[in-house]
Amino acid sequence: MISIFKTLREGVQLLAVVMLIAFGGSQAVHAAGLKIAMVMPGPISDNDWNSVGYNGLQAAAKALGAEVAYSENVSDADAERVLRDYASRGYKLIFAHSFSYGDATLNVAEDFPDTTFMAGTAKELAPNVGSYSNPDYQGAYLAGMLGAGASKSKTIGWVGGMPAPNMLANFHAYEAGAKAMVPSVKVLHSFIGSWFDPPKAKEAAIAQVEQGADVLSAQGVGVIDAANARNVFALGAMTDQNHLGPKTVLTSVLWDLGPLITAVGKAVEDKTWTSQNWSFGIPEGAVRLADFHGLDAGVSSDVLTAVKAKFDAIKSGAFTVPLDTSNAD
Repeated sequence: MISIFKTLREGVQLLAVVMLIAFGGSQAVHAAGLKIAMVMPGPISDNDWNSVGYNGLQAAAKALGAEVAYSENVSDADAERVLRDYASRGYKLIFAHSFSYGDATLNVAEDFPDTTFMAGTAKELAPNVGSYSNPDYQGAYLAGMLGAGASKSKTIGWVGGMPAPNMLANFHAYEAGAKAMVPSVKVLHSFIGSWFDPPKAKEAAIAQVEQGADVLSAQGVGVIDAANARNVFALGAMTDQNHLGPKTVLTSVLWDLGPLITAVGKAVEDKTWTSQNWSFGIPEGAVRLADFHGLDAGVSSDVLTAVKAKFDAIKSGAFTVPLDTSNAD
């Protein structure tokens, strides 16, 4: 009798798993699998850096059948406590999704040698600490080409948060792409000194418009608000941000973190993970330009053709976008 009930119970459990998978459930098969956590500096609703982290985490949960958890709006001062809490609760793969969490990650990793940590654009690694970078600078080169080609004033702008390596790479690539398209173009830039300060980002962007910029690279929340207010083009970042400015967001540089988190998780499960920098960009299908939503009608076909050709060259390996993380003038 016991064996009959056991068989029935297992059958019901299996059916539940199959139904959850069939209807898109992300919690279907995680109970006995890998546990992955992510700690983020801002809200998952920002349509930017934190949204990308959250979406990538959810994609990996489905691909790996992993249990996932996350914490948003975690300050630098609180990062070590949150990371330590996840490690103590058995999460074996933890993503510290901020450049500024590097020290906290190293401190916690030392006490949990059997846990794998991935720190966003970390300066230092450890035996159980790897890094992952956002190679959206590859897309930024294309955005610079597009921005310079679409600009009527031949002055374009770029507004970012902190001068971290990934932000510097993004700016330099944007400028390089712009000058490759229009050598005489003027590229303005501002670092607002914060990863999330929409009013300050908007203010910096408006200041650039007042200096003649008619295309803005939105590397922070608030820039698109400025574009909407001043009726200039914006180039979104991380996610398709056209819904934030249907008449102004020409396109966006997309970053899909799902493939990278999935690959790292698989390596942890297979015990093949090594401490290194992981980077998935255009060649891996993780970085691309979003749909133009009809706004490309206002851009020269020659510009669009040149941008598409450069994207294809980057994807095939025929062209490599320079990685420049030097300080911006």
